[in-house]
Amino acid sequence: MQNNTKDEISSLNNQELSAQNLEELKEIQSQMYQFLEERFCHNLETFKKYYPDIAKRFDKYTPVKSFEFFCSQNGIPNLIFTKENEFFYKTEDPIAYCQEEMDNFLATAKVQQTKYQLEFDPYGQIHFKYSNQAVEIENSLPRNKELLIKDVKSFPNCLMIGCGLGYHLARLYEQVEIENLVLVEPDPDLFYASMFAFDWCNLLEYLHESDHRIHFIIGVTLDQLFLDIEASYKKSGLFLSGSWFTYIHYINDETRKTWDEIKKHFDQIHEAIGYFDDHLFATSQGIELINNKHKFVLNKPLKKEYKDLPVFVIGAGPSLDHDIPFIRKYQDKSIVIACGTAIDSLYHAGIKPDFYVNLERTFNIGDSTLGVIPDQKFLQDIIIVSSDTCHRNTLKYFKNSAIFAKNDEPFFPYLTAYYPELEKIQEIKLSNPVVGNAGLASAIYFGFENIYLFGVDNGKKIGTNNMHSSFTTLYANRGVVDNAGPYQIEKVLPGNFGGQCESSHFFAMSGHNIGFLLQMEKLNNDKLTCHNCSDGIFMENTIPTHSEDLVKEFSSKPDIDKQKFSEYVIGVKTVELHFSEHAFSKLFDSVKFNEICQKSINMLDNLPDNRVDYIKKMVKLSEYIYDLMNHRETFYYGSVLNGSIQNLFILVSRALYHCADESKCIEGANRIMNLVKDFLNEAQVLFSYLPDYVMWEHRKYFENGVVGKDTSYGKAPPFPGKIEIITKQFDDPLKTFVKKYE
Repeated sequence: MQNNTKDEISSLNNQELSAQNLEELKEIQSQMYQFLEERFCHNLETFKKYYPDIAKRFDKYTPVKSFEFFCSQNGIPNLIFTKENEFFYKTEDPIAYCQEEMDNFLATAKVQQTKYQLEFDPYGQIHFKYSNQAVEIENSLPRNKELLIKDVKSFPNCLMIGCGLGYHLARLYEQVEIENLVLVEPDPDLFYASMFAFDWCNLLEYLHESDHRIHFIIGVTLDQLFLDIEASYKKSGLFLSGSWFTYIHYINDETRKTWDEIKKHFDQIHEAIGYFDDHLFATSQGIELINNKHKFVLNKPLKKEYKDLPVFVIGAGPSLDHDIPFIRKYQDKSIVIACGTAIDSLYHAGIKPDFYVNLERTFNIGDSTLGVIPDQKFLQDIIIVSSDTCHRNTLKYFKNSAIFAKNDEPFFPYLTAYYPELEKIQEIKLSNPVVGNAGLASAIYFGFENIYLFGVDNGKKIGTNNMHSSFTTLYANRGVVDNAGPYQIEKVLPGNFGGQCESSHFFAMSGHNIGFLLQMEKLNNDKLTCHNCSDGIFMENTIPTHSEDLVKEFSSKPDIDKQKFSEYVIGVKTVELHFSEHAFSKLFDSVKFNEICQKSINMLDNLPDNRVDYIKKMVKLSEYIYDLMNHRETFYYGSVLNGSIQNLFILVSRALYHCADESKCIEGANRIMNLVKDFLNEAQVLFSYLPDYVMWEHRKYFENGVVGKDTSYGKAPPFPGKIEIITKQFDDPLKTFVKKYE
């Protein structure tokens, strides 16, 4: 913010008084105030026309701060906050100042875009076929890494922090056509002031006539900020967030905090959005769970006597070894949740979990993680906690299940729209990207309030070697790789107890999601606490706690009646769902889905010869799919398509801005867009197999040994062979589980 005192402002004006009489100055001020009132009225009417919620909010708005408008002899309105004795723009000509500021910014602002890599396809999915071929096309284009936004004269997306009096907006649009502007103004007083000073009427009319988008996020709390930003991109197309530049108009504590919050979350907008085949797998497997009478978690409150019980959420990170003695000693005084491969660790450490958590839809997790445990009786009375995406190969090892409805999958919300009785099933949020997230989310959505994390390291301390607990035979003895894929070290992050940790992209996202989930749920329940006893990365909204500091507290706690608790979960907190055998067939209409795909293909016909209209094509299709997702009858169809299409559109956008030569960019984009059309054609074939599209069993539909059809770019890849996670034989000496307390 441009700061100065009221005396200095008076000095500026007094310089003019020597050259003109007082009456002329009064006349200028009077004309300015009349101008401000007229502009506000015109702007308000325009907002009523295009953004009625904004108009309603500011029609009778009362500012929190006291401010006044003033001007020098040029009559251009500036702003002073009278209580603070500060004015906004430290200049006699705010418009010229904002124009110069924007010019200086655009002189160096480079094109920024998300870059995708080729991905390994372990299960045979058409999404990866099309995505990888699109990546190959994009990689073949010679990219100018020094390309400036002003050189291409248009851009898909701008994230702007700070509206101020709005003068910089006109200069931006004079030089660059912005298809999608997300305007975040932390201070609603300033936006209100802009409605007097800036010609919003002219800008909004131009945006409407040019069919450009602008999203206003004004004065929201930091807790709500990311959700509002994410919602704006969902409407116009998540692909837009894959091309961006960020412009911060003024700097103060509020804009700094706003930018810091956005940076933490922005990449997530188009990450983990769910791809086409994954949704088909999840749908088919979810229907199997219902038909096979597995039990689902009810959203009724957890019984009061269980809410405050200590819950140990245990991952297989390397710091688990340090806490094993503590967990052994107090395992009967807590509810123990084993996350994924931690069940292997706990078996060998002599600790009996109450729950085993796995939210993977993959078919080979069960045999690789659970089938290798020598004493299968160890698993029988453990309750598996999963989501409605879980594969039968994992569930078969357990007698009892507690299944959540995964909120970021379309299947259960779609089902609930037709069968309202399913609203009684508890949903689970932010259970990705690794199983530690699922463990914490399960504890929270069961209704527990007193949670402790062990071995949820999300990395390893610098100077150490192991990524997993030494009690985990899968990594130590069975050859399972833990230094590639999601375990590929690429980041250094602060440690939970100080120092630094080596981490990966997925682990960093996991830590972020843990903090964000706790932040959200603490708004609903201020009793929720989460102690992080793991010596891994620091995670926000957790309390770093050494297990040694808990001994006194836990030594006085009574043992939990685990049998009684298990009976409560099985008999009261979970329920079977009863539907007729053919209840779901009418919900997955291939004819309707084919019509949607064909309309989408038609919308991509007659591709334009310029970037601006090309981006508009993708926005129009994204808005069409978004609209589908807002209606009960079409919600599922739009949801299963959206993730893969947005992924491909990010690659199309990247091709559109790889160099300054627009014609070459259009040529590259067209090649990728042909793959989008191919995908929409092939998606219709796969959709027709629902609800019989269970992962790995689906290979029966690819009898020719390749993943579906050839594309306009190349041949279909070979269908992958069955992956063997375990590569070494190990004669486990612990044939029978022995519970240990020391």
